[in-house]
Amino acid sequence: MEKKLYYLPGYYDIAFSYDVSGEIRFFTHCFQTHADLAVRRILEPACGSGRMMIPLAQQGYQVVGYDISEEMVAYTREKIEHAGLSQCAEVMLGDMRTWKFKETFDGALNLLNTIGYLITDADILDHFRAMAYSLRRGGIYLVELACASEQLRPGETAADPWTAERDGVRIHATWFTERYEPAHKLKYNVCKIHVEDGSTGKEIIFIEPHVLRLWYFEDLLRLSAAGGFTLEAIYTQSFEPLPLDTPITGDLGNLYYILKRT
Repeated sequence: MEKKLYYLPGYYDIAFSYDVSGEIRFFTHCFQTHADLAVRRILEPACGSGRMMIPLAQQGYQVVGYDISEEMVAYTREKIEHAGLSQCAEVMLGDMRTWKFKETFDGALNLLNTIGYLITDADILDHFRAMAYSLRRGGIYLVELACASEQLRPGETAADPWTAERDGVRIHATWFTERYEPAHKLKYNVCKIHVEDGSTGKEIIFIEPHVLRLWYFEDLLRLSAAGGFTLEAIYTQSFEPLPLDTPITGDLGNLYYILKRT
C-alpha cells in the first residue's frame, strides 16, 4: 500500500508544526476556568506527532496520547524520550472510535477537526462514550472543529498555501474542500503536499483525498449530550468566548468547544 503523509511522521511533523505556545496558555486557562477539578492528567486521542503532548508535559501535566498509526506512535515515543519526558508523557496505539481507559483523566484535547474523521453518528457516539468513560466527572473535553457554512461553496474554503522547513526539508502544502454531500453529512477535502528533502535528495508529491464529517452544530450538541457531555463554552480561534446562543456556522471558522463530563 502506498504510504501517505500521515504514515511518514517525520514529514508530517514538519508540515504541521508551528508555535503552539498561545494554544498551551489557552488550554491552561480552559482547564482552570471550566473544569470542576484540578486538571493534572490529560488525554489526547489521535495525538499525531505529539506537537501538543510535549509542550503540555513541559508545563507539568501528565499526558497520555494515542494514535491509529504505528509509525506515528513510534515517532512520537522517540520524540518524548529525546525530550526527557518519559516520566510524564506516554503514547500508545489506539483507535479513537473505541479506545478507553480504566484510569481516569481530568481533561482531554481533540484538535484541528480530527474528530471529523469519525463520519457516522454511531462512530461519533462511540467516541464520546469512550471519552466520557475515560474522564472524571467534571473534567473537560476541548474539541476544535468547524461546522458547515450556511451556503456550501466547494473550493472557497481553501486555506492559504503554507511552507514549512526544518533540517534541510522543505514542505509546501495546500488544503481545500473539493465538494460536499449535505444529504450524507460528508465533505471531500484534498491535501496537496510537495516535499523537497535536501538531506536525501528526494522529492515527493502527495495528492491525498480526505473524507470528513460535515458537522452541524445541532449534531455536535446531540451526540455529545448522548455521549455524556454538556456544552460549557465556545471560543474563537483568537481565544475569545462566544455566547452559547450564538448561531454557529462555518462562517465563524474553526471553533473550540469546551465539553464537560456530566
